[in-house]
Amino acid sequence: MQSARTVLLTVVLSTTIVAATAIVSAMPAGGSAPYAGIFQGLSDTEASALERGDMVVRPLEGPGKLSLTRDDNETKEIVRRIQTTRPNYTAEFMAFVPIQDGAQADGMLSRIAAALSDVKSYVGIPYWSKQQKTTYALFDTMDVLSRKARQAGKGETIEVRQHMEPFDAFRAQYDYRLETGILRFSAVNLDPIVYSYQHFRAVAPGNMVWELYVFRQNDGLCVYGVGAVKAFDLFGLFRERLEPSLMGRVEAFFSYITKKIAPVEGKK
Repeated sequence: MQSARTVLLTVVLSTTIVAATAIVSAMPAGGSAPYAGIFQGLSDTEASALERGDMVVRPLEGPGKLSLTRDDNETKEIVRRIQTTRPNYTAEFMAFVPIQDGAQADGMLSRIAAALSDVKSYVGIPYWSKQQKTTYALFDTMDVLSRKARQAGKGETIEVRQHMEPFDAFRAQYDYRLETGILRFSAVNLDPIVYSYQHFRAVAPGNMVWELYVFRQNDGLCVYGVGAVKAFDLFGLFRERLEPSLMGRVEAFFSYITKKIAPVEGKK
């Protein structure tokens, strides 16, 4: 059974990976692993999971110790953001998705970007509370405060004020960037995330970050994600309340995104 410190936000990007892997059914047979040299420190079990087209989820060994070995600006940016957060909850995600050609890769990346950009449609996403055994709206409100297109390439910076029970409304920022063969997505809270019923700051501004990096490598897309949170739960007193609420809502959000980005190839 995974520790509570390793599972928070494991669903942040996992459903995006599931959406991508649903397009294909198996890894190409024969030869060396197409992700060789990209992901490091994999156990035999984890390597086998990637070869089956499954995702690998595991805690970070440390804020600066990613399993992603790619030496580029995007990877360095992820490391910097995680180190700055100094999280006590972390999880990273890895998957390799075979593709037929560049057109398929571009189509997949474009669907992900379009779904992430459509923030107004987040309101009313059904969220099943495992604790309360009932369905709630994920976000009660989602007000777009600003939306700025990137000066170069395709992408946006979107600032919103959103509300979801049992937390006070807070501002968040979503960023995505889509280039040839690359998608980057980041999310961060701009205001404190306050647990309404006890009136304490569960997460300080900037201390919940989600990172997604998808890039083409050989005959597939490498998918890497990491979720990191530095949370205060009154020394564990409210962990059982806060953790399921945060995790369940993230799962609901990405389940919704999955439905938007995973049509069967060739069908409109």
